[in-house]
Amino acid sequence: MSTTNQGLYTLATIIKRLEAVASRFEDLEETARSRATKRQSTSTVADASEPPAGHTSRPEPQTPPMVVVQPLSPPSVTAFDAIVIDGKVRAFVELTRAFSPQFLVDQVTLFADVLNLLRNLLLTAAACKKPDQTAFVRLLEPLQAGIERIARAKVAHGKETGWVNHLSAIAEGAPCVGWVTEPKPAAYVSEVKESIKFFTDRVLKDYKGKDPRHAEWVRALLGILDEMKRYVLENHPVGLAWNASGVPVSEYKSSSPTPAVPDAAAPPPPPPPPPPPPPPPPPPAEVVTPAPAASGPAAVFAELNRGAEVTKGLRKVDKSEMTHKNPALRASSVVPASTAPSSTKKPVRPAKPHALMGKKPGKFALEGNKWLIEYQESEPALEVSGVEINQIVNIFGCKNTTVVIKGKVNAVTMLNCTKTSVLVDSVISSVDITKSASFALQITGTAPTIQVDSTDSGQIYLSKACLGVEITTAKCSAINVSVPVEGEEDGVFQEQAVPEMLKTVVQDGKLVTSVVEHVG
Repeated sequence: MSTTNQGLYTLATIIKRLEAVASRFEDLEETARSRATKRQSTSTVADASEPPAGHTSRPEPQTPPMVVVQPLSPPSVTAFDAIVIDGKVRAFVELTRAFSPQFLVDQVTLFADVLNLLRNLLLTAAACKKPDQTAFVRLLEPLQAGIERIARAKVAHGKETGWVNHLSAIAEGAPCVGWVTEPKPAAYVSEVKESIKFFTDRVLKDYKGKDPRHAEWVRALLGILDEMKRYVLENHPVGLAWNASGVPVSEYKSSSPTPAVPDAAAPPPPPPPPPPPPPPPPPPAEVVTPAPAASGPAAVFAELNRGAEVTKGLRKVDKSEMTHKNPALRASSVVPASTAPSSTKKPVRPAKPHALMGKKPGKFALEGNKWLIEYQESEPALEVSGVEINQIVNIFGCKNTTVVIKGKVNAVTMLNCTKTSVLVDSVISSVDITKSASFALQITGTAPTIQVDSTDSGQIYLSKACLGVEITTAKCSAINVSVPVEGEEDGVFQEQAVPEMLKTVVQDGKLVTSVVEHVG
C-alpha cells in the first residue's frame, strides 16, 4: 500500500514540475515578444490589437452583440398585424389561390397590398404629429391609387359571369381603408361591410350546394372587415390616432428611406481600431423648400404690412412696351408677354379625403331574376322594360338619375342614391329606400308597403289605386306624400308631410307615443 502511495506522490511531483517548466517557457516567450514589439515602432498599434497566443483569459473588448437593433413596432401596428394581416388577410389570400382563377388572385393580391399601404400609414401616424390637410392628402394618395387599381381589375374581367360577384365584392370592400379619414371609423367600416354583402349574398346563392369553398371565401372576406372594425374600436375609436409628441411628417419621410436598423443588424467586418465614425446623414430635402405661403385674408394683410417692399417684385416696364408711347402696340392691342418665368406659384387647392373612394363604373344588366342598376349618373330616363313578377330591381349608388320600370315587379330597392327618381307601375311585395337623399318615388299602380330608412328629403306620389299602402319611416326627415285629390282629374295631388315630432308619455307603466300636431 505504501509503495502505491509513494508512486502516486512521485507522479504528482513530476506533473507539477512539468507545469512549472511550461509556465517558464510561456514567460520567456512573452518577454521575447514584448522586446520585439518595442523594436518595431511602426507596427505598435497593429501588434497591440492582437493579444498574446498563450493568454486568452482576458481578450480585447469586441463590438457588443447586436441585441437591441431590431426595432419594436408601435402597439397599434403590432395589433394591426396580429388582428388583420396575420389573423385574416394571409389566410384569405391562400384560400383564393387554392380555387380561384388568376385574375381574381391578382385582384385579391392588390387588396392585400392596399392593406399593407394602410399599415405604412399607421406606422407614420404612430411616429408623427398630426399633419395639415395638404400633407394628409399626400399620405392618402397611395391608398387611392391602390383602390383605383382594384376597380380597374374588376372592370377588366367584369364579363366573367361566374366570378363577377367576387370581383365586385373585393372592389366594394377595398375602400374600407378610408376609415382613416372618418371621425367615426367603426361605423364607416360597418357601412362598407353592408355594401359588399349585396354581392357576397349572390355568391352564396349561386354556389349553394355546389362548392363550399365559395362560402368559406365569403366568410373570410367578411371576417377581414369584422376584424378591421374590432381593431379600429380598440386602437382608433374616434379617428386615426397621431403621436402628439412625434416628429413632423416631412422629417419622418426624409429619414425613412435610410434604414439604419437593418444596416446595424449585420455584424461588420473587423475594422482597424479605432473604427471610423459613421458619415453624417445628408441634409433633409425639406430644408431647401420654402415655408408654405399664407392664404386668405392673412396673406393680404401680410403683403400690405410690407410697405414699400410690395413693389420690389414688380418688373420694370420698358418704354417699348408702353402702349401710350408706342403707336404700333396701340394699333395691335397686344402687348408681348414677358419670357421670364414667374417667381410665384399658384397655391394648390387640396383635394378632399373623400376622393379616396374613386368613381365606380356604371352597370345596367339583368342577372338571374335581379335587375342591377349601379353607379349611374345624370341619366334622364333609364327604362326597365319586359319585367316579370318574380324579378327584383336593385338600384345602388346612382346620382341625378331617373329609372322607369314598365310592368309589375316583385320588389324595388334603392340604396345609397342621391337625387334619384323611380317611376314604377306596380309592386307585389314592397319598395325599400335606404340612405337615399332627395329621392322621388311615383307608383302608378299598386304597392302594399313602402319602407324608408335613414333618408333625408323625399317625395312619394301615390295613385288612386295605391291609397291603401302602408308607409314605414325610420330616422327620416322631410318626407312628403302626395295623394290624388278626390274629384279632380289625374295629376292633381295634395302634398302631406310625414310626421317627424312624436310625444311619448308613461301610462300604466307603459310608453304611449303619439304624433304632435300643430294647430294654427
